Amino acid sequence: MNEIILTTLLILIAVISLVAKQVPFDPMSGIVEVDVLIDGHISGKFGIDTGADRFYLHRQFALDNNIELLQTFGQRNIQGVDGSTKAMAASIKSLEISGDIELENLSATVVDISQLSHGGEPPDGLIGFQILKEFYVSIDYPNKLLELSKDEPSFLSGKRYTEISFSQYSHLILVDVVINDELTVPMLLDYCASYTTITPKVAEQLEIPKRIDRKAIIKSINIEGVEATDVWAYVSDLSEFKRSTPRAKFEGIIGGTFLQNFNVTVDYANKKIYIRD
Repeated sequence: MNEIILTTLLILIAVISLVAKQVPFDPMSGIVEVDVLIDGHISGKFGIDTGADRFYLHRQFALDNNIELLQTFGQRNIQGVDGSTKAMAASIKSLEISGDIELENLSATVVDISQLSHGGEPPDGLIGFQILKEFYVSIDYPNKLLELSKDEPSFLSGKRYTEISFSQYSHLILVDVVINDELTVPMLLDYCASYTTITPKVAEQLEIPKRIDRKAIIKSINIEGVEATDVWAYVSDLSEFKRSTPRAKFEGIIGGTFLQNFNVTVDYANKKIYIRD
């Protein structure tokens, strides 16, 4: 109980800059990464991660930059899609995102990010639900632009978007997905997933070999009329991750190989996703 109270007290976020600006992001590693400045002098590249519950620092990044680790959290276990890792804490005075958005007085969870999701060099940190819930979060994948807005985005006054309701378990975003016009399954939507992922159960139903880590092309993925064709996907065993979230029912993850076609806005307050071509 004391740990929960301490965590709640530390998650007090003061937003200094409220003006929505478009921020370029780096797609080179397959995830949405932006430049950040911590405490006015520590530079890094952080992932925008709707699949993460907190604000995370990669342990090696924290050590390399002499960020003090706090012992009060103790050693906790964090479960990711591909593995788990022990966590500690750090206190961050300020976080500046691409020189445009500045937050202060943040609690950070320090983990070995490479243990949570394998494949490529891990980012220096992850900006998750703890921060993102305060904003409309828009990722324009074709133009590689991020926008965090406190105010309702102007495009909502028009009609050129698709509105999709989502259910939420803790920080996770769940949507119903139609695959190949024949199979409807619940899936997570994750800005920080490079690939779309399906479970072996779904692969078997689609008559795709269910060998773990097999790469396959899905003919079509449709979310309430928003469709992408020939989507690269991995068959992945998500059982450990699913066990860590027992009330969240899902059979895959909608990631970059689907989202790359669209401008996607998450409205946490109203549990809506708005998608534009």
